[in-house]
Formats: sequence, C-alpha cells, structure tokens
Amino acid sequence: MNAPRGIPATRFIALLIMCILASTILFAGCNTDDEPAASSTGAKVDNAPTVYSGEESFQNRCAVCHGQQADGTQTGPPLVNRLYEIGHHPNFSFHNAVNKGVTAHHWNFGDMPPIPNVEPAEVDAIICHVRDLQRAEGIAAGEPC
Repeated sequence: MNAPRGIPATRFIALLIMCILASTILFAGCNTDDEPAASSTGAKVDNAPTVYSGEESFQNRCAVCHGQQADGTQTGPPLVNRLYEIGHHPNFSFHNAVNKGVTAHHWNFGDMPPIPNVEPAEVDAIICHVRDLQRAEGIAAGEPC
C-alpha cells in the first residue's frame, strides 16, 4: 500500500497502526455476550435485579403461619379474609408487618415478629400473590399487579 502524496511513508504507517489499535480497543469493549461478566476470581458476576415469585416467596416465608393458600393455620390468621382487604389493610401495612412485626389486634394468635432479610421487592411480590388469592375469593384487593 502506497502512502498518499504529501505524507511520508513512516508517518502513514504509524497513523495506520494507531487507527488499527484504536479500533481494536474500541471494539474490545463491545462484548455482546449475554453471560454475566467474570470477576477477578473468575466467578461469574450477575448484577441483574432479582425477580421474585410471589407465590414461591409466600410459600417459603409466610405459609408456615398463614397457610398454603393464605387461609390461616393454628399459629397465624388467614390473609384471604375481608379484614385484610385493601381498604382496611393497604399494601404498606404488609410492608410494616414484615419490617416491624404486628401487635395482635384482630385475632388471638399472638404478635407477629418482624421477618428479617426480606427485600421490599420480595414483599411486593408476596403482596401481589395475596391480593390475587383475595381477588379470587371476591375480596376487594385493588388492581392486579
């Protein structure tokens, strides 16, 4: 390849090499893999937010006291009950119950303790599941999630 007129050959070659290096650096950052990046230890790092299943979270965290279908047990009240309709117990009351616990006031099951290490997004998913169960029983539960 000949250098264009007016540009010495060595300068042209240096410019060409710089363009190739710049292109290589630029395109090296354009990794289109959908896999999470590897950390310095080689382990995959996934920074995507967790998507919670309301039903699964309810079964894992709530069903032992509130029943598999939120219909209550001997240790906790039914959440599929008109007392828990959205107009009487809005969604923020579920967040408060998880974060702070609840002093017994409708039932004789005793106080509900706070539930540690539950992210707000997981509580939201649980609320959606409970509201779906309520809606299926004709209880005012607000708009579907």
